[in-house]
Amino acid sequence: GRTSLTLWLRIPPVDAVDVTGVGRLEVQSGLGRRTYALNDLRVARLVPVAPQVPLAVIAGFGCTLPLAAHVAGQISAFAADRNLFYAEEKGGRFVFGDEPLEWGARYRLLSAVEVMPPLDLGLALDWEPEGKFGSWFCYEMALPATFAASKSHLWATIAAFLGRRIRRGRSRIYVVDPLPHHVEVDGTYVYPKPPESLLLRRSGAGAVDVTGSSGAAVAHVVADGDSDEWVRLEGLSGGAQEFTVAVDGDEQVIIRTEECALFRPGGITAGADDLRWSLLTDSPLPSSELVGHGIEIDCGSARIAAHLARLNDGWVLEETELSSPVGSPKVLYAGSFGELRGVAQAPLQEPEGEVDEIAKARQAPTSASRRWIEQLVARDFGVDGAGRVRRYLLDPTRANLYLLGPIVMSRLMPYIHAAQHQGQMEGD
Repeated sequence: GRTSLTLWLRIPPVDAVDVTGVGRLEVQSGLGRRTYALNDLRVARLVPVAPQVPLAVIAGFGCTLPLAAHVAGQISAFAADRNLFYAEEKGGRFVFGDEPLEWGARYRLLSAVEVMPPLDLGLALDWEPEGKFGSWFCYEMALPATFAASKSHLWATIAAFLGRRIRRGRSRIYVVDPLPHHVEVDGTYVYPKPPESLLLRRSGAGAVDVTGSSGAAVAHVVADGDSDEWVRLEGLSGGAQEFTVAVDGDEQVIIRTEECALFRPGGITAGADDLRWSLLTDSPLPSSELVGHGIEIDCGSARIAAHLARLNDGWVLEETELSSPVGSPKVLYAGSFGELRGVAQAPLQEPEGEVDEIAKARQAPTSASRRWIEQLVARDFGVDGAGRVRRYLLDPTRANLYLLGPIVMSRLMPYIHAAQHQGQMEGD
């Protein structure tokens, strides 16, 4: 973000054959010590670190010695002066000293000392100070793609100023379909389950290669359509995996498939007598009858239970559970985990001509994932917005999409699409 700076150390996953051994990895940084058992390293780890030199100290024990040596070697590349990162839309990977820069690309420079380019060089680079984070200075710049004839001498001056080789822009690869569930801070595309194939767009010529984390190829590349810019990855293996996609040997994107708890939230459960249900779903008891029952809310975590106890008066907190005796109000708001409504709420006035359709949508059965996204929409766009989203999920026509209004451009729209896709897969 513009007002904060976070550095992440990426620890790659160990090979599956090594997980049967014994060992641990310790990371000591300005933010403290973190220890990972060998079994914790089945998937890649992102460890937050503070900018300093050395960036961190890595210690490996047992089977993690080769991994520790690899990570320590990468950490040694971080220096006190002129650390370069790609300036992507979200974050950006560190540019190692042996990597050439590219004309036309954007970069971020992090340095413990102030860096001031000459005036003509600053204008050519679109040099912009981003602020000072602690004792470190951060700048953003864009290497020009072309030079005017009168400024052709600048290319050598820029290379000398940055101390790097600079080459022409390379071909890029973009994941088009299916889109990932989310993108990690290091740019990794994460899918909740392995896609059967991936459609990629290539911005220029170059051979597309796919390599698994263990060094073995995990998919084969085939052309898609008559144009050379479209290729498809087929033959992806099932289960948790990680692989990189490269063009002419240049790593472009890391793709990982793993279990995604956000896609299948466990949530918080409520109980009354012999009944149990998730707060993401409607209560099996009518709202008017809840006050006549004792209710127990199992949060599964003492921290979450304490947080909800602060948000909701009248509930008794005991370790990971909240309880309310017979006769007490039965209203509990748990944010994205759902809610308990002990009193029926009168519906808000809907726009004329839409009352019947929205009412029908609200009365339709609701899956856990749809209930979850409707809670988020209601928080930002009110009851009317939640009703429009439910109607769209039940009947995803273009007309109902247009009726979503500002919701379409909100941060919630990717989750609405995910809930729609999940509903199609489940046939509800």
